[in-house]
Amino acid sequence: MVPARLAATFALILLGACGRGEVPAAADPAEAAALLVRARYDAPDAIAAGAWTWVARDSARFVFVDVQSTVEGLVQGRLDLWLVADTAALLVGRSEVMPAAAEIGAFAVDDLTRDGVPDLFGYVADSAGVRFPVFIPGAAGAMADELAPAAPSWRFATEDPTPPTIVAAAGRACALQLWAERGTPDGTAEGWRFMAILADGRLGPPRPDAPPCP
Repeated sequence: MVPARLAATFALILLGACGRGEVPAAADPAEAAALLVRARYDAPDAIAAGAWTWVARDSARFVFVDVQSTVEGLVQGRLDLWLVADTAALLVGRSEVMPAAAEIGAFAVDDLTRDGVPDLFGYVADSAGVRFPVFIPGAAGAMADELAPAAPSWRFATEDPTPPTIVAAAGRACALQLWAERGTPDGTAEGWRFMAILADGRLGPPRPDAPPCP
């Protein structure tokens, strides 16, 4: 498994001071980046419920934000990607709104597609706590889940003892590894499936053996 270079993970909903436009001091650069981005979410209909920061080799700081609706009776979320430099924050990418998404979580945040921008391999949970995995490559402009279209009708486990992970060799991510639950579309038994991470950020279809890592 590739250790995700998660500089920090925060429940930003707890940082009430940021909601008033104030940015508390933070000794850690990654935490400071998350606080700076959190301050941008001051609209009454949405909050930054969580964030994951990633630091590139050139020290550029990126922040993924789980944005949740605060409108009563409306459960939906989206994922925003910010680039932070010093005290400036630029919104780089944004996913489509995901209906029934009460939480976005992460198994790994790293440059899995090797394009210099972090990707999020994680899950979306509804208000009942039911989770399904997602793979959202970071990109300028629109960001989309690449896992669902690559594995339509498949059901993958997201909890222990079979959590999703990443297959890698020589520090290079090659594939996502997920536990396929009963009722697989290919008619085979439940068990591990592997989805190759392709050069353009798309995923290969589920397969029972791990793809070669070039």
